[in-house]
Amino acid sequence: MEARKLASHGRKLTLQEVLPAMVSSGILEPQKAEAILKQSQGASEYPLDTVARLNLRDRRPPHHSLNVETLTQWLAWWTKLPYFEIDPLKMDIKSLTSVLPVAYLRRVQVIPVKVEANAVTFATFEPLDTEWANEVRGTTGKQVQLVVASRRAIKHFLEEVISVRAATVAFKREGSAPSQEFGQVLELDRMLGKAKGNGQGDNAQAVVRVVDWLFKFAYDERATDIHLEPKRGIGQVRFRIDGRMRVVYTFEPELMLPVVSRIKILAEMQVDERRKPQDGRIRYKFEDGREMEMRLSTIPAQHGEKLVVRIFDPKMAGQGFEDLGFQPGDIKKWESLISLPHGLVLVTGPTGSGKSTTLHTSMRQLAQEDVNICTVEGPVEIINEDLNQMQVNTKLEITFGNAIRAFLRQDPDIIMVGEIRDADAGRMAVQAALTGHLVLSTLHTNDAISSITRLMDLEIPPHLIVACLRGMMAQRLVRRLCDHCKEKAPTPIESWKELVQGHPVAPPEQVFVPKGCRECKHSGYSGRICVYEIVLMTPELRDVVRRNVTLDELMEATHGKYATLRESGAQKVIEGLTSLEEVLRVVI
Repeated sequence: MEARKLASHGRKLTLQEVLPAMVSSGILEPQKAEAILKQSQGASEYPLDTVARLNLRDRRPPHHSLNVETLTQWLAWWTKLPYFEIDPLKMDIKSLTSVLPVAYLRRVQVIPVKVEANAVTFATFEPLDTEWANEVRGTTGKQVQLVVASRRAIKHFLEEVISVRAATVAFKREGSAPSQEFGQVLELDRMLGKAKGNGQGDNAQAVVRVVDWLFKFAYDERATDIHLEPKRGIGQVRFRIDGRMRVVYTFEPELMLPVVSRIKILAEMQVDERRKPQDGRIRYKFEDGREMEMRLSTIPAQHGEKLVVRIFDPKMAGQGFEDLGFQPGDIKKWESLISLPHGLVLVTGPTGSGKSTTLHTSMRQLAQEDVNICTVEGPVEIINEDLNQMQVNTKLEITFGNAIRAFLRQDPDIIMVGEIRDADAGRMAVQAALTGHLVLSTLHTNDAISSITRLMDLEIPPHLIVACLRGMMAQRLVRRLCDHCKEKAPTPIESWKELVQGHPVAPPEQVFVPKGCRECKHSGYSGRICVYEIVLMTPELRDVVRRNVTLDELMEATHGKYATLRESGAQKVIEGLTSLEEVLRVVI
């Protein structure tokens, strides 16, 4: 919808004007409007915030909640202006903030959302107050058009996003970043490490502000990873959201080194070392009390040091198997495996398939006062005070194999091995499982059955595999359809056949497909769930493994004996939890 030209009004919204308009448009009862007006006498609160705070519902079907967004949409309709949803991920912040000084935008409480050759479109929450428009016309030489956005979104954009842009401009204006010479990097370390103290320069404060905003932005957008990537002439920032990468911002090249250095300081990493990969972690606390755990990794890249920050939401620590997408029957099957007194249980899948989350959910269930659980991880991702957690450190000769050797002298009941990477770790995991311990670990294989041949590749004899292996689970993560906007559509039969590949899963008449809305940021998806396959070591399977057979022979022997990844994905599609195209993208 095209933005309309400005009306000639010049006044602020008031309850005395807004409430009768709501009554006449049918969203509010007259008695309720009178009560609100009487209760709010003398209050200076923004009118829509006053109404939203009362948790009312629209009188008209389907009786939506009168929250800030729905009221803002009503305001746009009433003033005959387009409604605009502010999404920082879709806005070219650099070009938009070059239109007018940030101080001016803060003063008039509007933000530019579209810049054209002859016109600029501004988002406002006061569509009747347009006296500032003449100043803007004179300054920019462009026509001014209006759209309506929520007051909360505009203020957040002004305070967070635009202020960060102002900080980057101020940093560039004050002087370019220090060079990469050793002495100057140490000076950068000193400056940024103490940047929140008194007497620090504007540059240091600008960098601190940018990093704080970056963490908050990532958390609010549900990002699981932040990628800071030095490119030729720019510093690129990408987020991984629901498994997909998106470019969200670009820094001036002068700012990239200080931003990366600031994050390395928070993680207690060596700021002056950029020739070798490094690892670190940060526990970051927001002003409102929220916390997030971050694991950091750096590598030397072509145009500088690349930094990846993996974000762990503490709320994930409280999730159960149901939240991960497991069926009740499969939960019982998996719980029976991890409740065994001894043996080896494996979780397999590629990087980013949720193996660590599944294992830690299992560990949390097993952690009791009378159980000694030891874990070795590379690195420790989710801290659990009920576990004895050790981190791999090759410099100190702490490998997965050596850690298991040490654990066996620590009277363990359960050992969790982050990954069986080599023959030594494989042998020690099997040894621990054979000597009366329950061992849980991960492997990088495409399916559950392949973990048997992978153990053989690590020189584990078939008779030992048969003796210790109790079960395997392979998993993937698929994006969960947004409950607010998913729609039904006829099932594409050819795509369904491609997914199930002859497995006895009948196609439903309809499936849900993504649409996109404000709640899911127009992606159609929100969050992720597991598709999985669980294979138990039955007597029949043990007989096959003893013969030292190939993967093809194993697959043939177990065909139809368990629900595969494809069947699990098909079931999630039937239940309306994810889309057919999403499962096809992940499992093929």
